[in-house]
Amino acid sequence: MLGERMPLAELCPGLETEAVLTAYCRGRTGLLADDGARWAVLILPGGGYERIAPAEGEPVALAFAAAGVQAFVLSYSVLPARWPRQFLEGAAALAWLRSRAGTYGFRPDRVAVCGFSAGGHLAGCLSCLWDHIILKEAPGLAPAQVRPDASILCYPVVNEGRYLSPLGGGEALRLDRRVRPDHPPAFLWATAGDATVPAENTLDYARALRENGVPFELHLFQDGPHAMGLADRESARDEAHYNAHAAAWHGLCVDWLKGRS
Repeated sequence: MLGERMPLAELCPGLETEAVLTAYCRGRTGLLADDGARWAVLILPGGGYERIAPAEGEPVALAFAAAGVQAFVLSYSVLPARWPRQFLEGAAALAWLRSRAGTYGFRPDRVAVCGFSAGGHLAGCLSCLWDHIILKEAPGLAPAQVRPDASILCYPVVNEGRYLSPLGGGEALRLDRRVRPDHPPAFLWATAGDATVPAENTLDYARALRENGVPFELHLFQDGPHAMGLADRESARDEAHYNAHAAAWHGLCVDWLKGRS
């Protein structure tokens, strides 16, 4: 099931959306064939909430799938769609995935979210606001179904107003102020050379996690521009976005994820 495209509106009746969920899942072979011990990850590409960045979607999903993690990419709504449209889409996708754990061969209590840049902001919203009143009023989106079991934030937008203001939502979208002790365990990475979404966004989020006693792992690489994705040669859109050292983030992330009980 590599590249299986599913309109989210068909998976979640009652949700008005043009978002699409694409599955990148390996068959039940190898050591994890029968025990259902796999993780699943919902990938949220970046793009400034204006587009969906291809390099942060399929290549990332294929890398997770190759590592034994069942991967799904959500092409969520972008501007002019405003918050909470994207939030509801992400929540619906998480709830649907959890309900299909048996079908896709992963444990229902091992569903992670992985977001890049603006998608990292959306992943942060799902990690911080999984019991928001908006979700409680939506059918089929119980907090236990929505809350990620792990949160992977890749150079996330956390408090950059120029990216958040067009969405609406106000202070609710400044995520460093919304972290709570019940935030899922988190893996964060960024580069000190990112001039588009400065590393301070990631560091502010990490500080909030620490202040709230949330387990997390943080990697800040010295070099690299924004939107590196996997940062490997195969998926980099140009030479500047290839960095063999920063590309280590994915292996570190998989090891961290599989180490979660």
